[in-house]
Amino acid sequence: MSRFALFAAVFLSLATIVSAKTSSSDSDSVSGSAIVEEMNLARQQPGVYAEHIQNLLARFNGKYVELPGHTRIYPKEGTRAFDEAIRFLRSAQPEQPLAFSAGLAHATADHCADQVDGSIGHDGHDRSNPGSRISRYGAWTGGWGENIAYGKTSARDIVLALIIDDGIAGRKHRKNIFNPKFNIAGAAYGPHARYRSVCTIDFAGGYIERGHGAGELVARNTD
Repeated sequence: MSRFALFAAVFLSLATIVSAKTSSSDSDSVSGSAIVEEMNLARQQPGVYAEHIQNLLARFNGKYVELPGHTRIYPKEGTRAFDEAIRFLRSAQPEQPLAFSAGLAHATADHCADQVDGSIGHDGHDRSNPGSRISRYGAWTGGWGENIAYGKTSARDIVLALIIDDGIAGRKHRKNIFNPKFNIAGAAYGPHARYRSVCTIDFAGGYIERGHGAGELVARNTD
């Protein structure tokens, strides 16, 4: 895999996630900026996030764990992915926060809108991929990554599930969230015909965003 397609991965709720309480208005209650803020909490305070996951394990009934937003995880690995996530978080060093990018958020919103019919995966109906969608709104440097989550009802549920990464080889979603080479992120959340909701998150090492209307380039944090 090219380093410029770094850890692009999809989190399918078919196997592990069931939304227990979702309404048509849920897409209005989860914002892209809230998702990035939640990832930053995990990046900057991994020990705090370890406690969140430890508390989830206390509520495991042998069949499923219910997340704060009433999303249920039916673990394919039992408690192994939870235990592994806790160990990772307790040993992780804090990372700098991800800067929110409106351009990356536009790219993720495009993909969420494209999947409203119930489609899944990283490819668009127009044969776009994460890299081409990101390039619509700016120029990236230092690599990019994409996470997709289905069936979640809150920013915390999205980030918790992606960090636990039950059933995902290599924990690719977790690696994207904690990748020290990523400095920029954007996210979007919307309705989904099959899983009720879809969240797309794009990451980049650096991003030079196209300004609206004038065609100019606006530099974002790329340190």
